[in-house]
Amino acid sequence: MDKKYKVLEIGSVIFKVLSWASLAIGIVAAIVIFIGGGTPEAPKATGFIGLLLGIVYFFIFLVTAEIITLLLEIRSKVEKGV
Repeated sequence: MDKKYKVLEIGSVIFKVLSWASLAIGIVAAIVIFIGGGTPEAPKATGFIGLLLGIVYFFIFLVTAEIITLLLEIRSKVEKGV
């Protein structure tokens, strides 16, 4: 791959790391809220919201990484003439 697309390759890796990190943070936040029992400011339902947001961000970041990878592969095939 050309050097001018190196940033996209790095971006794809960063988005994959962010996807797994957001999922982990969402799960940990939900567990902490469930164990903590909730307070009037943060009831237990907030744990479900944190978990849901973690899952949503996981898919958004993962799809973004896969789209970048797909575009790089398409560019590679076009350059080869295949």
